[in-house]
Amino acid sequence: MSRIDAALATQIVYGTLRVVPALEGALTRHARRPIKVDDWSRAALLGGAFQLLHLERVPPHAVVNDTVELILGKRGKRLAGFANAILRKLATERSPAPCPPRSLAVPDWLNEALVSSLGKERAERLLKIGDELPSIDLRVRAGIDRDDVAAGIVGARPDAIASGTACSPMGLRVTGAGDPRELPGYVDGRFAVQEEGAQSIGWLLGARPGERLLDACAGRGGKTAQLIEAVGPGGRVVATDLHEHRLEQIANELARLRLSTAALDTACVDWTVGGGAVRGEFDRVLVDAPCTGLGTIRRRPEILLRSRPGDAARMGETQRLILRNAAERVRKGGTLLYAVCSPLSEEGPGVVDAVDLPGFELQGERASCLKSLYFGSDGRLDLGPWVPGAGPWADAYQIYMWVNVG
Repeated sequence: MSRIDAALATQIVYGTLRVVPALEGALTRHARRPIKVDDWSRAALLGGAFQLLHLERVPPHAVVNDTVELILGKRGKRLAGFANAILRKLATERSPAPCPPRSLAVPDWLNEALVSSLGKERAERLLKIGDELPSIDLRVRAGIDRDDVAAGIVGARPDAIASGTACSPMGLRVTGAGDPRELPGYVDGRFAVQEEGAQSIGWLLGARPGERLLDACAGRGGKTAQLIEAVGPGGRVVATDLHEHRLEQIANELARLRLSTAALDTACVDWTVGGGAVRGEFDRVLVDAPCTGLGTIRRRPEILLRSRPGDAARMGETQRLILRNAAERVRKGGTLLYAVCSPLSEEGPGVVDAVDLPGFELQGERASCLKSLYFGSDGRLDLGPWVPGAGPWADAYQIYMWVNVG
């Protein structure tokens, strides 16, 4: 597949996922009865509907014919005839100049939850899809000039744009460059692929050389690598996760980034029940907790297909248990940082209000170690597209910090 065709396929897939409820409503208007088809046929119909209503590039007759041919080859004449009839009717609604959707179409319950948690203006900002191409954020390795990395990328991809991020001091925001694994500097470990908000969480922990850190929900180790850079050869990072196969990927990423594994320990731990094999105390503990991920829905719109109204409350209880047990590993005077890539109250203030952390003092009304980012009077630091300097595709996070005062 050529890069042009690959870009079109990507636009169709992600564009469709971002407005599934609206597309289903449009298809249903032209059906004589409820649409009951298998998932593959449904996906084909939704993709065709998106192209008809939102893409100017593809002529309507080509959209209808291609979709019908796909369904004919996979599902036979009956479903192909149904698709042909419904898409031809939908084509009559096509604007003379179709344009991409301007905001995500989300279920009513989620829209209400976002407005309740963020306020109307911020909720609309999070759902907004602007004219800017989706960006990819990179974190340049410590000791490497990010301007040099940016120049190398633009030199290899003249159509690309690479600029420094405002919140993360080592971040690059890149658009129009294609697969980051094919960019100059990736193979020799000059940068990691990491969204600016995720980078910022690593910086906000405030790690220093020689410290002992715990990355309690490490996943595949994006922040683990960042923390190993911060503590240096005299420090130690313990990375844990519920899923062992994720932890197994960390060593390969460290090798690519030219970082030693000597400062790393890993352990498979279920922090909802306790610390397992993790022993001792830590200067700083990071709990980047598992969550609904609803702060990432513009980049990852497939999350909308599996989200349900009770998910945030269920995840909030899991987050509370993890936070409580991880806090037991923070030394006196040490720091506990809690973060979720969700804007919903059940996963932010709901967790903080419910968790019992004796001896810990929530840090509020204070500046962070990153310029322009502050912890509010309620202890919360919000990241998202509304933060000055953040990119228009920035993910939304909630972050809280405690100090163990004994």
